[in-house]
Amino acid sequence: MENIIANPMFTAIVTLMIGVGVWFGLSDESTGVKKSVASIFMDNVFYFVMALFGINALLNFNEIIQVPYRILLFSSNVVWIATLGVLIYGSYLYGEKLWTDKTKAKSVAKLVTTIGLVNHAYMYYRYTSVNALLFILLFISLLVSLTFTPLTRKVSPLLVLLGFGALHLLIMGTRSVIYFNFAFSPLAILSLFLMFSGLLLGYKRRVLPSKQS
Repeated sequence: MENIIANPMFTAIVTLMIGVGVWFGLSDESTGVKKSVASIFMDNVFYFVMALFGINALLNFNEIIQVPYRILLFSSNVVWIATLGVLIYGSYLYGEKLWTDKTKAKSVAKLVTTIGLVNHAYMYYRYTSVNALLFILLFISLLVSLTFTPLTRKVSPLLVLLGFGALHLLIMGTRSVIYFNFAFSPLAILSLFLMFSGLLLGYKRRVLPSKQS
């Protein structure tokens, strides 16, 4: 039992589940909306895990043949490529829908924020890091803004999320950040942010002409 609890994947899964549970219990959207968002999110988590194993097997095939346990050890490059792939895939499938369905977009923003808050709370508990504390304050501020202020009535929740991403990069500076026991360098986070924001803003340009016509 102690070996299972000490496993980084176990703590990552527990952190993720706690974040989803807190969001589902406290978010003020309808149960139907939350179930739909949670289902799509968990599908993407599944794709991410499958991508991790697939990319790891491709990049480290010879080592895995010699030591099969190597399939469970993911380098930062493998994690970055898997995350990038899921971001592109998710943006392709749901980018336009999130611009047109403000309720679901707000629910997604709250979900991501809540999970990030739980992640950094665990990081602070584990390492007592000032950087983690700054991220906690940032995530709390975003969650309060999304929940208790009229901000999203005037601004799309996706734009609020992108603004938060820019602040996230500023707080990181030259330091890496840990999400679910995976370390992401500033360059990795910057590339993910640029790709995600570029795809979303590209879909926004497609949605606006369709509304005007």
